[in-house]
Amino acid sequence: RIMKIDTIKYSLGRKKARLSGQITLKGGKTHEIYFEVDTEYKSLIAKDASPFLAASLAIAMKKHEDLEIDGDLSTKLMANTSRIMKIIQSWGFGYSTISIHAKSLKIDLEKSQNIGCFFSGGVDSFYTFLRNKHKIDSLIFVHGFDISVKDKRLYRKVEKNIEKIARKEKVRLVKVKTNIREMFEQYFDWDMSHAFALASVSLFLSQGFKEIYMSCGQVDDNAAHQYMSPEIDALWSTENMKIHHFGCDAGKISKLRFLSGFPVVMQNLRVCWVNKGNAYNCGGCEKCLRNMLALYVVDSLEKCTTFKAGINLSKLESIRANKYVLQYFIAAHKALRKKNNQSDITLALEKCIRNNQFPSLKQRTFRDIRGFIRFIDNRYNSNRLYWYFTKANVI
Repeated sequence: RIMKIDTIKYSLGRKKARLSGQITLKGGKTHEIYFEVDTEYKSLIAKDASPFLAASLAIAMKKHEDLEIDGDLSTKLMANTSRIMKIIQSWGFGYSTISIHAKSLKIDLEKSQNIGCFFSGGVDSFYTFLRNKHKIDSLIFVHGFDISVKDKRLYRKVEKNIEKIARKEKVRLVKVKTNIREMFEQYFDWDMSHAFALASVSLFLSQGFKEIYMSCGQVDDNAAHQYMSPEIDALWSTENMKIHHFGCDAGKISKLRFLSGFPVVMQNLRVCWVNKGNAYNCGGCEKCLRNMLALYVVDSLEKCTTFKAGINLSKLESIRANKYVLQYFIAAHKALRKKNNQSDITLALEKCIRNNQFPSLKQRTFRDIRGFIRFIDNRYNSNRLYWYFTKANVI
């Protein structure tokens, strides 16, 4: 049972430099994966197979298929794969250790002085950047993670703000485009797979960076990790490119308490991944609501101009949140109770928590049906139905 990585190609066009490769599963299913940057940043690209190892390792472990790689790998990265696999196995989802054979191993000799930070304009990436602003010289903005590669309209809207932030902060902006999420969503939830996606892009850019910062999201200060952790992220490093996992010290509320003092954050914060009606922040999805609640806790919701309206109480009461996300709402409620806040927002939040912890039969039935449709759409339709209804402002 062998999964293959081959057909690794570097191509240079008039505007874009691209690295692509093919991942072929034992059953014959193939995925063509690419990463690209503007040609002015072609020197950042490592033209080897390392990004595709990060992209395929968890899939191979899930499928119990050994990996055969027709390309070069970093010697250090290859040495780290056994520890990476042990961590993935510890998550308890039935992943198996596999063997990995690469055509050749090489020591990463390229030394750079650049230090980059993945940046989406959200709470975690703003926190990482501003806490390490004295040494970060580049922001890495990826099209294809929280914004679909097919959604050019929303991307251009967000891109303008990211460019404005980079100019204001006097740092270089490296824009990457990749279709890796489209592959991952056929096998995993994005909450799990985005850590591997970040590793893939880091390895794609490893020739041009000495250090790259990844941001983690924590429910509360020093809370337990969910998939992303300092241990596994650092193991994707090569001989001369070190990956940092940053942000474990602070939860959502603590980060926004710090960030609320920066006008650049309050004028540009972007947290939404649903973007109903092509909105920068829709204000109605669970991610918008949990961030709005945290801003409300630190008395900064009105300061943040990227939310056009206050907290919609009926939306808050009825929002569906999984067990992990619900912890953000519980943390906000705990903070409001500590402040002795008895507002309508606190009461609506209490109802939200009750509805998710103890749903009625009608709510459970609706959620089970919706969850089943979402599963089928994710597994066999690449989430097309979900994104269609989202953009149509139906859900």
